[in-house]
Amino acid sequence: MTSVHLTAPDYVVIFGYFLVVLYLGLYFNKRQKASQDYFAGGHQVPWWLAGISHYMSSFSAFTFIAYSQIAYTFGWVSITLFWASAPACVIGGLVFARRWRRARVITPVEFLEKRFTAPLRQLFAWAGIPVKIFDDALKIFATALILAAGMGTDVMTTIVVCGLVTVTYTILGGLWALIVTDYVQFLMKIAAMVLLLPLAIYHAGGPIRSFQGLPPGFLHPSGGPYGWTYILSFVLLIIISYNATWALAQKYYSVPDERSASKAAYLSAALNFVGTPLMLLPAVIGRKLLPDLIAQHRTADTYILLVLQLLPVGMVGIIVAAMFSATMAAISADFNAIASVLTRDFYLRVLRPASSERALVRVGRLITAALGAIVIVLSLVIAVSGQESLFHMMVMVFGLLLAPTLMPILGGLTLRWLTWRGALSGFVLGLASGFITFSLKTWYFPHVPGISKEWANYTFEGLSIFANIGATMLGMWLGSVLPKKDAAEQQRIREFFQALDSPIRPEEAPKKGSGQEGPALGAATLVVGLLLALAGLVATSTTARWTDLGAGVALAAFGVRFLVRARQRARAAV
Repeated sequence: MTSVHLTAPDYVVIFGYFLVVLYLGLYFNKRQKASQDYFAGGHQVPWWLAGISHYMSSFSAFTFIAYSQIAYTFGWVSITLFWASAPACVIGGLVFARRWRRARVITPVEFLEKRFTAPLRQLFAWAGIPVKIFDDALKIFATALILAAGMGTDVMTTIVVCGLVTVTYTILGGLWALIVTDYVQFLMKIAAMVLLLPLAIYHAGGPIRSFQGLPPGFLHPSGGPYGWTYILSFVLLIIISYNATWALAQKYYSVPDERSASKAAYLSAALNFVGTPLMLLPAVIGRKLLPDLIAQHRTADTYILLVLQLLPVGMVGIIVAAMFSATMAAISADFNAIASVLTRDFYLRVLRPASSERALVRVGRLITAALGAIVIVLSLVIAVSGQESLFHMMVMVFGLLLAPTLMPILGGLTLRWLTWRGALSGFVLGLASGFITFSLKTWYFPHVPGISKEWANYTFEGLSIFANIGATMLGMWLGSVLPKKDAAEQQRIREFFQALDSPIRPEEAPKKGSGQEGPALGAATLVVGLLLALAGLVATSTTARWTDLGAGVALAAFGVRFLVRARQRARAAV
């Protein structure tokens, strides 16, 4: 990894950001009185905040690095792959978001007991946890690599610091803290991306010359090893992930009503559609600005090198903080979602049914701390063991488990013919299919003459995703239609969908305009603006000084407007 040589303005932004994150945790700490506040925001999160949080919860430092590497090497196909998130969110708005909110849940597997059986609720509660813990460990490790390279610190120490900051603010503030922090991270990410693309176009000689002289097919929607089989299978995988992954589904049921849930999904779709070219086009143009990275085997450094070459000091700190904050957004969302499942679906349901709401919040915080400790330890193990083979294995395992662990959950919300036997059969058959294709790719194909590594890792990977999804669907159908119909279960399904078809009543929806997020949003926006302005004041470059000052003043003014409006709403409510 290329070293990111940070300057004083960059350190101002990074350490100031750490303070903002901890402030948000402390601000929301005393406002978490019940488990639905801690795990579902009391169903009071405004739709636009939920949409931004949904958008940010899918990012990490690896997102910047890996997709930029694909963009530099193969071109526009990186944007095609990332754009899979836009139709996934649109489908969420049309179908799944409303159903998640109408399920009237606090955790993403809570409804499975009413829809299927209590044992299936426990099965899916535990089945989705291990892969997310390993995934989060890898995200912290990737972020620590970047921060360690920039600050000259030890990777192991940086892993511990990253993990502790993420765990601390998640424990203190619950879902509200991480959603408002996602907003701050969104500001920093957008500020960096909006500046990087125009600078890349300027240095490449203007809009037309930026895209001239690129390799043949570089601007085609598919390219390199990423053919349409892989792309279409990836789209299906993202549709499942964006609507059933616990941390993302959580954003749909944290809002007041189903209309807000759909609007949050549509906003996330729009942000993914517009934000993807802003993030990845600089890497496409980077093929001209940094022409030798393939020969130097440094394509993984594409985004970092563009940042160093194009951005003024201070803004480099914004990028580093944006990468760190993106990882925090994804990991903290996972922590809160997993803690919600273990607290309410296991501790409350199985161990202590009579627990008070305050006790559940306390247990949720203890579980979050335990999850953080496990993830930090795993990140340290990855650092010691060597990350490349482990990371590649993690990607394959994630693809293996996604369909069987998440499709029965989505089916439970949408398919009236699906029974508990069908959900279980889909889980078992999908898991078996995944292990078969995983075994073929990992242990059989490497020894077969004539099968290239590229075909096995990309084309067959796409085919295996189709097979895994198909096997899961087949198991769900066979398990539902072959066994003799159970009259009691049919009645339970009718009652479940009768409730699911009923809109959120006015008395069920929390009172709108509680405004507890207003002061925090205003203060956080103001502080980010002041950090940028301060970075500009201590910058030695005239360009950097005026760029940072301009962006900082604009954000600070926006933050002041937030605070004024929050105060006006507070006065009107008295």
